[in-house]
Amino acid sequence: MVHGPIMKVAIVTTGDEIMAGNVVDTNAAWMSDHCWKIGAKVVWRFAVGDELKEIGEACRLAGGKADVVLVSGGLGPTADDITLEAVEQAFHQKMDSVGKAIPNKVGTAPGCQVTLENSTFFFLPGVPKELYPMFDDFVLPWIREKTAGKISYREKVLKCFGPPEATIDSLLKGVELNGVRLSFRVHFPEVWLKLAGWGGDLGKAKKNVYARVGKYIFAEDEATLPQAVGELLQKKKATLSLAESCTGGFLADWITDVPGASRYFERGVVSYSNEAKMELLSVKKETLKKHGAVSEPVAKEMAEGIRKQSGATYALAITGIAGPSGGTKAKPIGTVYIALAAPKKTEVKHFCFPRDRLEFKQLVAATALDWLRRELL
Repeated sequence: MVHGPIMKVAIVTTGDEIMAGNVVDTNAAWMSDHCWKIGAKVVWRFAVGDELKEIGEACRLAGGKADVVLVSGGLGPTADDITLEAVEQAFHQKMDSVGKAIPNKVGTAPGCQVTLENSTFFFLPGVPKELYPMFDDFVLPWIREKTAGKISYREKVLKCFGPPEATIDSLLKGVELNGVRLSFRVHFPEVWLKLAGWGGDLGKAKKNVYARVGKYIFAEDEATLPQAVGELLQKKKATLSLAESCTGGFLADWITDVPGASRYFERGVVSYSNEAKMELLSVKKETLKKHGAVSEPVAKEMAEGIRKQSGATYALAITGIAGPSGGTKAKPIGTVYIALAAPKKTEVKHFCFPRDRLEFKQLVAATALDWLRRELL
């Protein structure tokens, strides 16, 4: 039964392999995500080894905290499958006399639904391929029925790029959230803001957050930075070409992850060597000799060269030093020049991102794409 306006859920996962760190507890994360999405609030999560006493104590504690307890693991035929025995001892109740069997469509061990004291327990397999269909077919429909008419849970994710998490947090100090909770998550190189809660005015909270940090927000919910840029390019009936050196095609790959990118992405060239820059992008030999491949003039000529060659509306060019070697005092590891060639002008920006090669590529690609996004607004 649900005791308040919001259904509270506790999750207990069992297994020595989880406690030893041999297996990541993905079941708890998966069930939590699905519960929250339909308006059931996960308030506690417990993980215990394959010990009768510990499993029983965890289930009793969980039952005292929540309306519904989801227990994963320990239902099979092996010696360490002792969950139901542990619960019988802890609650002094035989499961076969009070429990309702839940069919297992994939495996042999059935699940079980039972009311113990004031909480409803669902005992589910620990094997994900058995747990997921049982959860989807039996647990979720039950939760939906019991939460019908209750206060609904809503959330909105606002994705930011630019300032670090601490800076965005500072900019949002004291913002009026209208009864909605704000949380932060770093999804490198982005910062995601989640507005969530039961009740409250999500629309007003979102508006207030935009008033503070709107210029850094590039997308919401499932949308990505390449999607956001693609939509802006299509609105302007514009196209884009790329000339990449140190990122090795990373940005082109990211852009083409979006279905339908061919409507606005014209081409991409990976010009890693000086010869390729001259042959494919018309970078002058004198420019390379005088300034070096990693320089503002070379980035400018790369962008203008690919734009002229492709006929695209916009072009981005990237040249830099990803490391871990190749840096100098004048041009340390992480140095990068990004050029944006537009119909009326070409600009070049200089950055230094001393990170490992993958993070360097991610950060440089996002920086280039976000610069174009701002240009298109």
